Amino acid sequence: MSLYGAFYSSLSGLSANASSLSVIGNNLANLNTIGFKGSTGTFQDLFNAQMGAMGTQGNGNPLQIGLGTRLGAVSQNFGQGSYQSTSNPTDMAISGSGFFTLTTKSGARAYTRAGNFTVDKSGMLVDPNGSNVMGWNRANLASKGAVEAIYINPGTTSDPRATTSVSSSTNLNADAATGTVFTSPLQVFDSLGASHSLLFTYSKAATAGQWNLTVTTDDNAATVAGFPATVQFNGSGILTSPAADPTITVTGWSNGAANLSTNWDIWSGSPAVSSLTGYASASSTGSTTQDGYGAGSIQSVVVDSDGIITGNFTNGQTIPLAQVALASFSNQNGLSKQGDNNWQETLASGAGNIGAASTGGRGAILGAQLELSNVDVAEEFTKLIVAQRGYQANSKVVTTSDDMMQVTLNLKQ
Repeated sequence: MSLYGAFYSSLSGLSANASSLSVIGNNLANLNTIGFKGSTGTFQDLFNAQMGAMGTQGNGNPLQIGLGTRLGAVSQNFGQGSYQSTSNPTDMAISGSGFFTLTTKSGARAYTRAGNFTVDKSGMLVDPNGSNVMGWNRANLASKGAVEAIYINPGTTSDPRATTSVSSSTNLNADAATGTVFTSPLQVFDSLGASHSLLFTYSKAATAGQWNLTVTTDDNAATVAGFPATVQFNGSGILTSPAADPTITVTGWSNGAANLSTNWDIWSGSPAVSSLTGYASASSTGSTTQDGYGAGSIQSVVVDSDGIITGNFTNGQTIPLAQVALASFSNQNGLSKQGDNNWQETLASGAGNIGAASTGGRGAILGAQLELSNVDVAEEFTKLIVAQRGYQANSKVVTTSDDMMQVTLNLKQ
């Protein structure tokens, strides 16, 4: 081998170490990039030339001299990054494997670990580049067919629910004089979500332990059926009549709502215990409950570990609005980086296996969190020193080879 072999071998070393520096520089440049995954460059030696006429030593072993090195692979590190809490409920981070699935403005499919998503003016869930986040909308949450662009309608309402059950903890004073009146209001909702008050009016009768009851409503056009009625207690203040839960029926709401039929829950448990008592203490109502509610609008949204985006409504209800999809790959390192925090599938990576979070080996989703870059500064600085020394050493071989060639040229003088 001539001096030119050493010269060009060292040149390949310079090139390989320069490429390694580029990989390290890119890692450090993306130290604060959301969802960034660092890369590592590894070297491979080049073809080795045979020395001598036979290319073997006397013992038959090969006699070879290498021709240098090259950057053999740039492997992506898909290790988990740390998390940063945010105040944006639609920010998301993936704990474990998987990628968010996007459709770019050009219609291409892309994948990302950066979950800094927002809702645009049209109600679409998008990334900073305007790409649509894919998943399933409310109508398709159960079937989970083909993924679609997630749409969060800010005008979504929670439907009202008419009251079907009311209850109260009420005591009627056994020592009250005949004719004493005690009133207890209960709130109910009609089928249109309008709130009304049912007024329970108890009047002490002359018969021991007996009270007369009427029920009216604040809607003068409406009629309450089944009243007046009688409430009877025994000598221990325990309710004996009614012996079963009565049904309260209200008809003729002035707003046109459907007739209300609600169960007055007096008895509960086994053995049955009444919430209406007749003890010798002041008449009072301790608590009231009912199961109806009016219409509600979206107040806020939250994202759970399955990627389900749930709306919290002003009427206290929660409704699933959409679910974010995740994609997994047999060979993550086969994905091609496209910039803008995106990857694209290749023949090497295989097609993405798209499904719900926390299933099929896909990770969980953390709402109001972002995954930070997984670049380790200390590790990159160490690699930087090694690459610098490698470049420096190869440059020394170049200058030494040059000096030796100069000496050879000077032999004729």
